[in-house]
Amino acid sequence: MVIGAIIIAVGIIALLVTTGTVSGSIWQYTWPTVLIILGLSFILGRFRRWWWFSGPPWDHKDKDKHE
Repeated sequence: MVIGAIIIAVGIIALLVTTGTVSGSIWQYTWPTVLIILGLSFILGRFRRWWWFSGPPWDHKDKDKHE
């Protein structure tokens, strides 16, 4: 999924540079975008793993009330 997001981002950047909307080289915009996508995937991946193993926050408190 992260690789797909990186490929889409590089394609969008290449399109913007080719059409002249953004000036400069593709590499100038690509490497920060790749770093941002990778960083967000690490942060969101850790959050999802934490939430998955501990369960939803509402499960623990209201468990007795629903049974």
